[in-house]
Amino acid sequence: MTIEALDERDKASISLWNYQEEHSGFNYAVRKGGWIDSYCHSGDSHCFVAKNEDAIIGLFFFITSRSNEFRILINPDFLNKGYGKALTKKALEIGFKQLKLKQISLIVRKNHLIAISLYEKMGFMTTGETVETIEGQEMEFLIMIKYNTLQQGK
Repeated sequence: MTIEALDERDKASISLWNYQEEHSGFNYAVRKGGWIDSYCHSGDSHCFVAKNEDAIIGLFFFITSRSNEFRILINPDFLNKGYGKALTKKALEIGFKQLKLKQISLIVRKNHLIAISLYEKMGFMTTGETVETIEGQEMEFLIMIKYNTLQQGK
C-alpha cells in the first residue's frame, strides 16, 4: 500500500464509488459538494489517498481548521478486508510524525460500532457528542480525540 497526495484524477475516480446497504449513508461524502469538495482544495487540509498498484483502497485527510479533524473512507470494493485498520494506523503515523500534529480529533456516527471499536483500539478517547445535519437529516455522533504521545513533555 502506498500513500500519496490526493490529486484531481483520484477525486474523479473516488466520485464514482457507490456504497451499498448499511454503508449507503457514506455516498454523500464522495459526491459533488461532499467531503472531498468541501475540504480537499485548500491549505487548511492535508488529503491523502492509499493505493495498491493502481487501485484506490481509500482516502483520509486532516482538517487543520477543525482541530485536525480526521476523516477516512475505504473504497466500497475493499470494505471488511482490514484496510480500515491499516489505513487508520498509517494515517495516525503521518499525522503525528510527518505533519507533527499535537492531537487528532474525529467524529463518528454513534451507530457505527465497528469504527468506534477501531478508534478506541487506536487510542482515541470519547470526549463528547454532537448532532450534525447530513443531507437534511440529523445524525448523532461521538467526538473522539487522540493526543500525540510522542510530543508529551516537550
